[in-house]
This record gives sequence, C-alpha cells and structure tokens, in this order.
Amino acid sequence: MFPLFSGLLAVLSRKEKLRENSFSANFACIITVYKENDIAWPLVRALLKQDYPHYQVYLVADGIEEPLEKQVQDEKLTLFQPRPFLNSKVASIALVLEKMKKKHTHVVIFDPDNLVPAHFLGVINRYHAAGFQAVQGKRIAKNTNGTYAALDALGEYYYDFAVRNVPYLLGSSSTIAGSGMSLEKEIYQQNIYHEMQVLEEKGLVVAEDKSLQVELVGSGIRIGYAAAAIIFDEKITAAPQIGRQRSRWLNSYFGQIPTSFRLLLKGLVSWDWNQIYFAVMVSMPPMVILVGVSLLLALAALWVKVSYFFLLAGCLILFGLGFLTLLTLNHTPLEVIKAIPKIPLFVWGQLSGMLKIRKANKDFMATSHQEITEIEPLWEKRRNEFSHLEAWWK
Repeated sequence: MFPLFSGLLAVLSRKEKLRENSFSANFACIITVYKENDIAWPLVRALLKQDYPHYQVYLVADGIEEPLEKQVQDEKLTLFQPRPFLNSKVASIALVLEKMKKKHTHVVIFDPDNLVPAHFLGVINRYHAAGFQAVQGKRIAKNTNGTYAALDALGEYYYDFAVRNVPYLLGSSSTIAGSGMSLEKEIYQQNIYHEMQVLEEKGLVVAEDKSLQVELVGSGIRIGYAAAAIIFDEKITAAPQIGRQRSRWLNSYFGQIPTSFRLLLKGLVSWDWNQIYFAVMVSMPPMVILVGVSLLLALAALWVKVSYFFLLAGCLILFGLGFLTLLTLNHTPLEVIKAIPKIPLFVWGQLSGMLKIRKANKDFMATSHQEITEIEPLWEKRRNEFSHLEAWWK
C-alpha cells in the first residue's frame, strides 16, 4: 500500500517552488558507447542543438575495433576511443573526468540510446541554480510499439512517478535512473574514484547508479527531480532482452539491500526525513517479487487463517489500483496502458532473469540497441504528451 498512499499524499501536498538564483552551470555531457558504432550519433546531434550555451559533449566509443569516424563535426564534440579497451562504463566515465576541460561545473550522464529535446540542459540548470547538487531528469520510453516495448515502457512510466517524482514532492530524494542525471563535478569525481577501486578489486561494477544515489543521500544531499527535463530511453523489443536486463537489475537490488538498511538506521538516528523515506523506498522489492511473494502468502493463508487471505488479497487489489492510479497521474499514453493484460509475458521474462543473477556478478550483460531515430520526428510525435510541462520550456 506504500506506493498508493505515498502517491496520493504527494499529489495532495503543496508543490515545491524553485528558488532560483542567477547561475549558469557548465555541463560536461558524457555518452558511453560499448561495441556499437551508430547508436549514439542521434543523441550527439540532439545535444548539439540544445538551447543552453554552456556545455561540451564527450563521446567514449569503447570496444570498437575500427577507428570511429565522426558523423558530426563540431567544436562542442570531443571523441575518445580508448586503447586498450576499457570494457566498463565506469572506466569510460573516469577517462572523461580525467581528460575533460577544467571549466566544467557539472557532469550529465547519458546512455547511447537516449534522446533529449532542445530544452533539456536549460531545465536542469534551473534546478542547479536553485541549489540542487544532483538532479534527475524525466526518463521516459522512446519506443512503445510492440508488446515488449510497451510492457517495458509501462514499468518506466510507473517508476518515473513512484520513485522519482513522488519522493521529491514529499521532500525526499528522487532515485537516479542511470542516465539523464546531472551532478556537481567534484561530487561525481569522488564517487567514480571509489567505483574505480571497486572495479580494480572485483573486475566489474554492476550498479554504479544505485551506489551513487545511496552515497549522495547518506552524505546529506537531496536529489532533485526535473519533471520537465525530458529524456527518452530505448525500451527492449524482444523476450530474450528481458532476462539479461532484469538479472542485472535484480542483482543490483539485492546487492544494495545492506547499504539501504544502513542508510535507514542512519536516518532514524539523526531523524533525517530524506534518508528515512529514501531508504524505505529503495528497499522495497521489485514488483515481480513483491506481487509474487504476496500471492504465495495469500495461498498459504488459506491453510493457516482465511482472514489473512482476504487481508492479503485486499492489499493486492489496492496495489493494482495504485499501479493504475500512478500511471494515470504520470500521463501514461493509452497505447502503453493497453499492454497491461500482457504483463504475464514480462513476468515470465523476469523470472528467467532471476536464474541469471549470479552471472550478473561476472558479466555486465549489456543490452543491445536497435531503435535508431532522430529527436525531431520523435519530439513532433510525442510533444503533446508533455504539454502540461510546456511552461518550463519557454
């Protein structure tokens, strides 16, 4: 019942107004590519069309044998093609942090399949001007055609509201999505330095975004959520991709449970609302585990005490209503809502992902990308979906 009640409370609560100052961040926009030649160029072109003036785009093309030819010639673009291969997103980011221009004040991280409208950096800057040291943009589905893309988009719309917008509206912190987030350079450099130590010791960093968000909140930083800073993210299009992606996510969830509990204890000792709420939220199991275990307990209750069955069944119904409510509050498109009856297909893929959790400790299990499109036709098609945020773009 936690997501439903938190969502309703956030909607009914007084909206926070940004107290903006005259400040202009200088962004280092980092894109990390692994073994894919063409996927990042639409994002590069989109970033080079930003309305905001103070930024530089850094593209790291790792794991590509042949020299990567620039499809775009612009002084705002810097290309790195490391030799030997780094085979790590964290190492690619560390490379840019070491060699980038010194004038940057903030770092924005992108996945190569992302796309952003021209207003993205301008909106993010407004939150930094208001005092936020870390800001997460509104990451939303780029492709919704097809069963699996729509189902993946369904989860993105839900989590975008439930774990990013809601906690921010309640005075806590948004979670970090792994892309579309901006941080003060010095803070991020410290985090990446630590992650590089983990990489040297273990040979792999599975969920750098999860450890980063706990580290930020634990140090007293509140992560802002910029609902008008739209960032499109490619959704999976085939069943085999579900298991690979979800095994990595589930592995990161279980790996971060001890850290989340320590954050909760720290928040309770200091009575810090940001830390308490954030720790409880990130400790919640993924939906497939939460609903699956609840169903098993409800069935077991039939042999223990029938009243427990009705109690659990009622909670599951409330969870379902909450799921639909949060999707509605986040202006989820109808074509995505229509995918709800096909959720069992996605659950089956997630169950297969659970069987590969151990593999995710040794293999990053990168997801391949196939949806290559430019920002102009995508934004023309989808702009009306975000019309309630239009005042932020002017």
